[in-house]
Amino acid sequence: MKATEGADPFGTARLRRGVLDAWGAGPARFREDANAEEDLALGGYRDRLVVELAQNAADAAARARVPGRLRLTLHPAAPGDPDNRCVLAA
Repeated sequence: MKATEGADPFGTARLRRGVLDAWGAGPARFREDANAEEDLALGGYRDRLVVELAQNAADAAARARVPGRLRLTLHPAAPGDPDNRCVLAA
């Protein structure tokens, strides 16, 4: 057995156990998570991701009773040659 075999540096076992416990405690939670996964698999948030994130931030600010501000910074990035016309067109 190698030194890294069986290691769990990111704590995924604990996360997995928490999710499985939540699903066991409330089957509705399982259905909700499954529906969310299906929505993502079908491209559910592709056209409203930024709007959803902004709304989440606005809701959090309202709950905290503080003024909300949104700063959106886009960093264009693509793998490969940055001068490649195909990458630029995409």
